[in-house]
Amino acid sequence: MAGLPPKLIGAGFMLLWAISISTAMTLAKHLSPDVHNLVVMFMRFFFGLLFFSPFVVRAGIKGFHTSRPLLQMIRVVCSCAAVGCTYYAYRHLPLALATSIGMTGPLFTTLLAMLILKDKVSFSKWACIFVGYLGVLVMVRPHELEVNLAVWIELLANLFAAFSIIGVKVLSRTDSVLTIMLYTNTVTTLLTGLLVYWVWLTPSLHDFLLLIAIGGFGVFSQFSATSALKYADPSYLAPFEYTRMCFAIPVGYFLFAELPTLWMLAGTLMIIGATYALTRLELNS
Repeated sequence: MAGLPPKLIGAGFMLLWAISISTAMTLAKHLSPDVHNLVVMFMRFFFGLLFFSPFVVRAGIKGFHTSRPLLQMIRVVCSCAAVGCTYYAYRHLPLALATSIGMTGPLFTTLLAMLILKDKVSFSKWACIFVGYLGVLVMVRPHELEVNLAVWIELLANLFAAFSIIGVKVLSRTDSVLTIMLYTNTVTTLLTGLLVYWVWLTPSLHDFLLLIAIGGFGVFSQFSATSALKYADPSYLAPFEYTRMCFAIPVGYFLFAELPTLWMLAGTLMIIGATYALTRLELNS
């Protein structure tokens, strides 16, 4: 990749992230309802750690050296919570709806960047944030039906993910991608391993194979996202999240017979438009 502009490399990694995360979430929807969400989390992190183990062995104890150990741990906990909430939401919502709500993540990131990184947020940016979340309301139509708990859980996932993204951006100034991923894959496996003991039921062979694949695609998506942030700012990378809808709508239709409603498409366009406008404002500021 020598000679390529850093932003182009970051965009390429984001496209790989979109493909891998969409595949992982599609596989998660094929899991049996009997598989507890904590089991999904543990197996995702455990097999992700197995796939990542050659890098762990090669790096050794030196690979865990960080100048910000507390921030590493806070980011790992946020990342773990985000993954758990995300898998729960995708397993309980139509694929296109879950993907659309997931795209509000950059709006959370902008808010947290203002609060934590002291980024300036103009009136135009506030307007974009407002329109983006108005798009969520259009999709779920709270005046017509009770909002599914999974919708709130996915919004919570976006909040945790935003904390994790801000953490990665700060850590990438001093720590390598390898160090960040070492902490993520080892500590999350330990955390979920302690919790899963209380709800463990041995998965069937079919679910077990799906969980292995979810772990592989999960760790690759994590590597792609972390690498993208190393080459470009979150505000530049945000629009590339839209490519997830290119996978979610046809996959949801052909595999799960989920046909997007006009309300869902309208809300999705509002979210995409708001996030795109927000990104343009970030690039021009």
